[in-house]
Amino acid sequence: MKKLIISGLISMMIFTSCERAFSQEIKKENIENNVQSTENPLGIPLPSEISSTETVCILLRHAEKENVGTDPDLTSAGKLRADELKRLLGNVHIDNIYTTAYNRTRQTALPLAESKGIVIKEYAPAATIAATQLFINNILAQNQGKVVVIVGHSNTVPQMVKVLSNNTLNVTISETQFDHIFITKNAAGGSVFAVQKKFGQSTP
Repeated sequence: MKKLIISGLISMMIFTSCERAFSQEIKKENIENNVQSTENPLGIPLPSEISSTETVCILLRHAEKENVGTDPDLTSAGKLRADELKRLLGNVHIDNIYTTAYNRTRQTALPLAESKGIVIKEYAPAATIAATQLFINNILAQNQGKVVVIVGHSNTVPQMVKVLSNNTLNVTISETQFDHIFITKNAAGGSVFAVQKKFGQSTP
């Protein structure tokens, strides 16, 4: 009888110990997931999650701009959004940053570029879907295994997203919208995924 009781107690102790260890493992995993979510709220793939033939693109329109002149600067709200972009991508590995030659796109990317020690590369905005396709092909060819940020305009970002998503994301950006951000992952065979998110202060 004593042997049965002792055997039962030992079994119970082993079960309790395993249950505690399992519970601690779950808790540790949840903490790690929460840390990763906090440090990388947009869920940008890590370098270890990108193969040598894949490219991750982060695309967005420039931040809020002044309504004066032909090449306006960012407004105070736009500068806050540029700082928010820097914060959002602070813990994300970035290899290259591309903007057009306009003040509003360069100023949107500048805080991020300075924080990462990256020299901004300029590109000419494409006027046609064929030109957009050519630009994207060049970006993918030059950035295999890398993560790039591309800052564009309300009439160019949707076209780039369309090409990168193999026409699965057909979006429009109005003149008053500045909070859209897109993350795409492309391999040699085409689009792996494309998602649309928002960041910073919401806009109409």
